[in-house]
Amino acid sequence: MGFLSKLFGGGNNSDNENTGGHSSLNGIGTLRTARVGGYDKSDTLMMLDAFNTQIFMLEEAVKNADRGLPYDIPPEQTVEMPRSVANGGFNEEDVNVYAAQLQEKIDVLRSKLAERSADNR
Repeated sequence: MGFLSKLFGGGNNSDNENTGGHSSLNGIGTLRTARVGGYDKSDTLMMLDAFNTQIFMLEEAVKNADRGLPYDIPPEQTVEMPRSVANGGFNEEDVNVYAAQLQEKIDVLRSKLAERSADNR
């Protein structure tokens, strides 16, 4: 099963049966589609893109700091949760869990950069 298929809950869901509905592909949660309600799909994808952009920039800054190269700590960005829809959105619980995992990763990367900045003073 491919990455996007796992991410969007496609396939046989055998990974989800033993984990309370949340599978893990290297820590990435599964986003199931809700029949009734849920978060708007395009808003959700834009939110996840914003999180992943922050993670990419922070990872690059950490790599540069580890190599002794100059780096900038990217400014903190606020990411808004997507709006709710009446039908066919992403399952809200799945999105909330995944967003929390991404925010945790951002927090860890920011603390690594803060440590490296303090060490360089």
